[in-house]
Amino acid sequence: MTEVIVHEPDLCTGCRQCMTACSFRNYKTYNYDLSLCKVIDGPNGTFVRVYCQHCRDPMCKAACPTGAISKDEATGFVTIDKMLCIGCKACMWACPISIPQMQRGLKAMAKCDMCGGDPECIKVCSAKAIKLVSREDAMKIVERIRK
Repeated sequence: MTEVIVHEPDLCTGCRQCMTACSFRNYKTYNYDLSLCKVIDGPNGTFVRVYCQHCRDPMCKAACPTGAISKDEATGFVTIDKMLCIGCKACMWACPISIPQMQRGLKAMAKCDMCGGDPECIKVCSAKAIKLVSREDAMKIVERIRK
């Protein structure tokens, strides 16, 4: 069973600690611009987290001309091999929410890699707005949020 990250906007305080944790893990600096997830203002005073969904059938993977993007069927994680990536941005254009971005200092794309299964963003979320759950549980949470 694969797990995915779920963000509950009603619990989010907008502190953006998830963004600082992400930038530090990936770039060893606290910089919102370098975070591989973004927290933006949502409707009615809420906050929305924009991040890779590790799709069941990732369009980014289908668009990659070099095969740099792969999906681990056991974990469900979609990752980019920086050694194979040529930085063409086809994955960014194919992604419905344009998640992959050019990695700082390299001509390669970057996106959430779930921190190898131990996401830093979840560890620092004091409001417990970010969770790692099964896809099935994620769908239940999303349905509850939509109501």
